[in-house]
Amino acid sequence: MYPILFTIGKVSIPTYTVLLDLGLILGLVLTYLEGKRILGNAETALDLGLWTVIGGILGGRIGYVLAHWSAFSENWSQVWQIWRGGLSFHGAFLGGLVVLAIFSLLQRRRERPATLWQLADALTPGLALGLVFGWAACLMGSCAYGVVGEGFGYLPMPDLFGAEASRFATQIVGLALAAVLFIAVWLLRGRWPFSGAAFLMFNLLYFGSQYFLESTRGDESIYLGPLRLAQVLDLALAMLAAVGLFVLWWRARQGVEESEAEEGTEEPATPEEPGESAVSGEPGVTGDDEVVEEADAPAEAGETAVPAEPKGTQ
Repeated sequence: MYPILFTIGKVSIPTYTVLLDLGLILGLVLTYLEGKRILGNAETALDLGLWTVIGGILGGRIGYVLAHWSAFSENWSQVWQIWRGGLSFHGAFLGGLVVLAIFSLLQRRRERPATLWQLADALTPGLALGLVFGWAACLMGSCAYGVVGEGFGYLPMPDLFGAEASRFATQIVGLALAAVLFIAVWLLRGRWPFSGAAFLMFNLLYFGSQYFLESTRGDESIYLGPLRLAQVLDLALAMLAAVGLFVLWWRARQGVEESEAEEGTEEPATPEEPGESAVSGEPGVTGDDEVVEEADAPAEAGETAVPAEPKGTQ
């Protein structure tokens, strides 16, 4: 819609690039803040964010090249020309996951290492915000455009080559969904029941919604049967997130039950046996009994027993 943000002399600044860069910067800022809150170490989270961005760019480029193998196989020099565009979102996401796993393994050498799921939760708000700007960039640059048609949800919109037609507003719907998920993730931070819940729940909802939204896209894609390749990946990632959520929930539940069982098996204080002395601990003898027995002891032979004065008399 607005592919060029502004022009300085002969240099044109693409709106797509500016929005993507802005999303990356703001996403790193949120990762820094979440790292300070979750990990207690903002620098570690920022390092993770930077390496994840690098892994995402490499993974995204690899995914794009594989998806367009026929074009790049004829000119290998274009493979490294990332500045000319061409990144696969799913490739970028998987590349970021690989970096996250490696970073988590390296963390184990530290005195107080962060877990994989703590690191993933620290990345979640930044990832969500980055996707908002990603969809905004596609809206301005006309990538990920919708199919041609008529009816509810269709607007006059151009494709990547500038041809305007009545298309489904895929970019607007994607932008709205990403914005809602980002707001939810941000408002619920610190309220998730266990580590990893924020990251996995976001992935489940995002990729689950993308599976259906992908069917409205009109750009070229590889098809596996009736489904686009992106739909297959969306479905697989959503299912993996669901399984991960169930496993983490089950482990958290088992941990709670084990702690409750340990508390319930604590040995209670041994009650005193009936008649046990609170003073001497000998059965059948109490402090009062000793006084009574001493007072009621029979008189020795030749002695006169003096009756005890009744209580309450002077």
